[in-house]
Amino acid sequence: MSAGLNGSVEPKVVGVINTKAGNLFSLYACLKRIGYTTVQINQPSDLEVNQVDALVIPGQGRFGQVMKQLSATGLDAEIIDWVKQDKPLLGICVGLQVLFNQSEEDPGIPGLGIFQGKVERLNSPKQPMVGWSKLSSGMSDLNEKIVYFVNSYGIKESKVTAATVTYGEQFVAAINQGNIWAFQFHPEKSGDTGEEVIKQCLSS
Repeated sequence: MSAGLNGSVEPKVVGVINTKAGNLFSLYACLKRIGYTTVQINQPSDLEVNQVDALVIPGQGRFGQVMKQLSATGLDAEIIDWVKQDKPLLGICVGLQVLFNQSEEDPGIPGLGIFQGKVERLNSPKQPMVGWSKLSSGMSDLNEKIVYFVNSYGIKESKVTAATVTYGEQFVAAINQGNIWAFQFHPEKSGDTGEEVIKQCLSS
């Protein structure tokens, strides 16, 4: 999807962070269809034991709930260290949101702070936003792709924006910096388009 990812080697083992925040069946099924071996990451030692090549922060649950779980297990520090090593990381929905400093959903609970910004409640025609919407992006692999959203909160602007969407107001639909990709939408629920997005973004 970007020059730094095209033509690169696919990861063999994808670790899915256990945030204890809901049913992850659709994500595991999607990764399996693409051809990845998946392992659940419950604690830092799971990363070395399973020789994980790429990490996914899945997209269900509240900002505060997810951050409390990451902090309790020590996976918050591991994710930050992972990013410093420029290894592939994919965040989905709340998995995008926790990469930032804080959220109006759970005031006072800090995020990972990898990117600067505050998650805000969106001025959507309906709450939550549920359904398919078209992306706007300078990247051809994302521009005008129709993907599936379920969210009431989001990032309204960021220096690492890769795509936006408009639903009542414009907000960030995707971010990218190096080997970090994150989406406010759910690629694992977005059919063939979503699968192709995941496959390209998890390349290292």
